[in-house]
Amino acid sequence: MYEAELNELGLTSNETKIYLALLKNKLLTPAKISKKTGLHRSYIYDAIERLMEKGVVSEVIVNNKKHYQALDPKIFREMLESKLKHFDSVLPYLSNVFISGKNETRIELHRGEKVFRTLIKYVTANMEKNDTVYLLGANEKFLKSIEPLYLKQYFTTIKKKNVRERVIIPKGGEKIRNPNIEYREMEPKYFGEITIVIHQTRVFIFIQEMPHHLIIIDSSAFANSYKKQFELLWKVSERISKLKGCVKQSRVKPLEIKKIWEM
Repeated sequence: MYEAELNELGLTSNETKIYLALLKNKLLTPAKISKKTGLHRSYIYDAIERLMEKGVVSEVIVNNKKHYQALDPKIFREMLESKLKHFDSVLPYLSNVFISGKNETRIELHRGEKVFRTLIKYVTANMEKNDTVYLLGANEKFLKSIEPLYLKQYFTTIKKKNVRERVIIPKGGEKIRNPNIEYREMEPKYFGEITIVIHQTRVFIFIQEMPHHLIIIDSSAFANSYKKQFELLWKVSERISKLKGCVKQSRVKPLEIKKIWEM
């Protein structure tokens, strides 16, 4: 339960098991922690020491025996906010260094299960008010299945910033009921297992087959070329007058938002 989220916050698998066991059981000795988690005591001592260094577990002496307890989970948020505040102080310098090399074409290759999450974070972090995002070959059902929480937060952001999405999908594909999204369709034979996203100066090529791959090309010339090709396809694709078979977008709960962006 929530192991993945705690791992994203920087805890190892063993640290996560121990922290959750302490959270549920209050005070525990190393022997009881071992029983609750199934971990060998030698691993427990190392993990507890690291948890104490991170400030999320404390030691208590009861009847001359060492016990350990988890601190309030809110401390993770405080730690992240402190790191973010420190990072904000150096961000202007880093941004200037990044912008100075903007004229050069940058190419990145990402591989693994979470590369679509990387795509969402890239787009959301650079999203501006009244922006436009272009998607070609989007398989909404598949994308929702691999990153449901991140997509929910993404939709919340595009609504807040009034961002427009123009999406070309295979005919008969699933659609999401959202006033910020406009769909058009083409015959499925024209699509493969690839989703292309164009946003500002970046083109994202997401390859669905396992293991997932994501190619990011940051180039104004390249992005403009892809936008022109998208506009051509947009003109020849079929307009959807009514979103038949569309799926109503579920609301993002505040707790889910906190979990997502604390990762």
